[in-house]
Amino acid sequence: MKSSKPLPPLFARCIPFAVASVALAFLTLPSNALADTPFDGTWKLNTAKSDLAGETMSFKMAGAGTWKYTDSDQSYTFKADGTPIVTPMGMQRTFKKTGDGTFESTNTKGGVLLSTSTWTLSADGKTLEIESKGTKPNGDTFDNSTTFSHTSAGKGLEGSWKSTKVALSSPNSLTLATSGSDVTLTISAIKATCQAKWDGKDYPASGPTVSDGLTLALTKTSAKSFKLVVKAKEKVLNIAHYTVAADGQSMVEKGTDGKGKQPFTEVWEKQS
Repeated sequence: MKSSKPLPPLFARCIPFAVASVALAFLTLPSNALADTPFDGTWKLNTAKSDLAGETMSFKMAGAGTWKYTDSDQSYTFKADGTPIVTPMGMQRTFKKTGDGTFESTNTKGGVLLSTSTWTLSADGKTLEIESKGTKPNGDTFDNSTTFSHTSAGKGLEGSWKSTKVALSSPNSLTLATSGSDVTLTISAIKATCQAKWDGKDYPASGPTVSDGLTLALTKTSAKSFKLVVKAKEKVLNIAHYTVAADGQSMVEKGTDGKGKQPFTEVWEKQS
């Protein structure tokens, strides 16, 4: 039921940031902070060079007409009749069976509809297609799709699933601005930001679509690399290592979920 997670690693999927906050960050930085560092600038996700698949999820009948949903981030129960529930991540979701092998889900936060997803099971029950549509906080629309394969026995949705293909219609861009030990991360399309330090401590991320209690911890691991740990209410969601190429024009992110599983790779290309 995590219909909006075709955004695997943190920046491709979970966090939002704001154009205004980026501009403000640069306007208020001292002049010596504007000198280039390997990480500073705006980076755009190159989906063709990235490996975004590998996410897992499972469904299990929980009795009394309810289902139990579990992925690497959270677990909760729901009914497939459109009844809204609030997830441990603070999102309101609905899930409704609309036909033979078809379902529809919605994601809402703060009363704002974030996405509507259509779930379609193949006739043999081995493949699940999820198409998610919506409008980002900055007004941009998106139409993302994820293909899952059934990895365990089960009828219909029941059992375990693993994503094999992810297509993002409008990948987000990430902006980093450093000033000494301070760093500001921004994803303007979803209006989210995090002001942190390179000290490995947890700093809160904010934005209209950011999960409740989400924090980032950043640590420089070399002159051109850093480690990012993403948590929600102190639970580790993702651990990623970013490395800037020798020419400074691309940055590779390699990471896993909080348990060191579900590896992913994202390639970011510098825009400015």
